[in-house]
Amino acid sequence: MGCKAGFALFFALLVVSSHPLASAAEIVDLIPVIKRDGLMVSFRLTDAFSDDIERAVASGLPVSFRFTVQLKKVRTAWPNRKVATRLVRTTVIYDNLTKRYKLSREIDGEIDVTEAVNDPEEMRRFMITIESLELFDVSLLEPNGEYYLRVKGVIKDRNLFLFIPWDIASGWKKAYFTYLP
Repeated sequence: MGCKAGFALFFALLVVSSHPLASAAEIVDLIPVIKRDGLMVSFRLTDAFSDDIERAVASGLPVSFRFTVQLKKVRTAWPNRKVATRLVRTTVIYDNLTKRYKLSREIDGEIDVTEAVNDPEEMRRFMITIESLELFDVSLLEPNGEYYLRVKGVIKDRNLFLFIPWDIASGWKKAYFTYLP
């Protein structure tokens, strides 16, 4: 085996061994609902709370999950067109003195909701569940147009060798719908 091939094999093994097995996290129950003025989105992230995440929360470190939600228009002759993208981030900080979880949800960097809870199950539900959140305006949609939502959750931001992004994330989940005003 040549020097270059050996180095490539070493690098590939290093990359694979430095990343735990692919995260089992998955987006489920993705449901788009069109209301009068907006497109409501609901979904849930499964298997997000690994032992590492639980330890980080218990230590009082801020833990965030990031969800990328894309609205795309289906086109037959051309690639599908991205209509809009929203970034939703849920964050928890455990206060060891008060034994409460401080929770927040941001949409595109702006605080949407904050609350404090005592129950760890309530905290987990807040972190992984998005329920009927209005993310897109119906003015973006064309009547009788075919669309889909695409959602991906990032559980942990990581970098390989300090410069290569290597996130632990779910795969993309899609939900198709037709806009009928």
